[in-house]
Amino acid sequence: MAKPHELLATSLAELRGVTQNGTRSVVKSEELSRVHRERLQDNGFLEEIMRGWLAVNSRPSANNRIDAAWSTVYWEFVARYLDDRFADEWRLSAEASVALWSENHSIPAQVIVRSPKANNQLVKLPCNTSLYLLRSKENEPAETRERLRLMPMEEAICNLSPETWKTSATDVIAVIGSIRGTNTLLQYLLDGGRSHVGGRIAGALRHLGRARDADTIMKTLESAGYTPHEDNPFDPTVDLITLDARRVQAPAATRIKNLWAKMGKDALDHIGFERVRINDRAGYIADIDERYVADALNSLSIEGYEVSEELIQRVQDGNWEPDADARDHETKNALAAKGYRLAFEEVRDDIRKILDGAPTGELLEARHQDWFRAMFSPSVTAGIIKAHQLAGYRSHNVYLRGSSHVPLPPHAIADAMDALFESISEESDPRVKAILAPFLFTYIHPFPDGNGRTARFIMNALLAESGAPWTVIPVARRDEYMNALEQASQHENIVPLTNFVSELVKAPPPSTEVGVAGKGN
Repeated sequence: MAKPHELLATSLAELRGVTQNGTRSVVKSEELSRVHRERLQDNGFLEEIMRGWLAVNSRPSANNRIDAAWSTVYWEFVARYLDDRFADEWRLSAEASVALWSENHSIPAQVIVRSPKANNQLVKLPCNTSLYLLRSKENEPAETRERLRLMPMEEAICNLSPETWKTSATDVIAVIGSIRGTNTLLQYLLDGGRSHVGGRIAGALRHLGRARDADTIMKTLESAGYTPHEDNPFDPTVDLITLDARRVQAPAATRIKNLWAKMGKDALDHIGFERVRINDRAGYIADIDERYVADALNSLSIEGYEVSEELIQRVQDGNWEPDADARDHETKNALAAKGYRLAFEEVRDDIRKILDGAPTGELLEARHQDWFRAMFSPSVTAGIIKAHQLAGYRSHNVYLRGSSHVPLPPHAIADAMDALFESISEESDPRVKAILAPFLFTYIHPFPDGNGRTARFIMNALLAESGAPWTVIPVARRDEYMNALEQASQHENIVPLTNFVSELVKAPPPSTEVGVAGKGN
């Protein structure tokens, strides 16, 4: 008689086949026999999304995938569920399409789906999300992107509700900035006779610095017999970027620049520390060294590593000997501690350059990947990770456990990072840089690992430019830190993070005591 572990292995082999060797994270219940399905659910490898649909847990734990990481399967489920129900006769609404065209893959509270086969039904999903299946008169044209059927970009812009221009301005601007000229927009406007929408789009383009395109739309509509009324649809109290009228820009780049423009004023209004001139540069560097142990303990603990003051001290003193000490040999925690020390030394050397007047945008652009390579070089040497993983930005999608924010897809990273460094270079107040740059770095999440640690290094490099001390984010306040990042990512509200960092900058030097470590990103 087969033993329990043998039966489970058989069920896992069946699941691997159904998921095409692990490339799918969502399965229909009917794809597995009842025996396999129940065994896998009992052992935590499958979890119900809704009746008839299951999510795959590759690493079963007490923190199940749906509650803790719904974003990791959400869009795959939406695509598979809608394909199964409507075949190729569906597409997402204008609002959902614009968000995805703009590289915003975060999980919305509700997505409206249009299909002639729909029945105006609300489909409730986990984590207070839902689909609304709206009946359309006919099957409408769609463009497929990552299995999702989207409304064509220009059509989606022309079909946005007036409120969306205000509530989702970052998405809208990212898409408009990627549309060359006005020809394709005018086709939708003229075919539908939507002069009022044309006036709205013309007002938006003029507000964003594309006056010639705004004039073209107005004159074309007038020559066709319409009397459009130009109106700026954006919130006039919010600072927005000016688009380059001579060239289009990738949506991810426009997104980052617009977030910087919108958040910069709020950050400046709430920063609670002053700029200080550093005269004693040697003393400033010495203070950084004094704070190293507490910084390493807390920063690594935020990411879920279990490190001790004794281990950090041995690494700092050069007494980390994995061949002579079995406690250190190829252990994840020790390798992380060693990598953190190497990266810290690189950052400290770069802060010396900043104190000497090096432009921070150029320096960070040139050096941030060196910090990343230093952080993970011990793991490469130990054979824990492959050398090619130090090559640069990630080549796969990533998801943040416990967050509704989904970082940018791999193809958008380079454009977004270019925009980030341009924004740093163009910002005049180093305190604003120290708030926005590390946040936007984690928002993009360019590396396969180490993004949180690198962001905190960026924060401290930019705090040095403003004369503020090296600042430690305590692991005991990890939840507050993560909630502030979530507010900025999901609601474009930088105030909680600004207040949080400002408080820590003015706090007394940190101790080396840490609380319970959590799982980081």
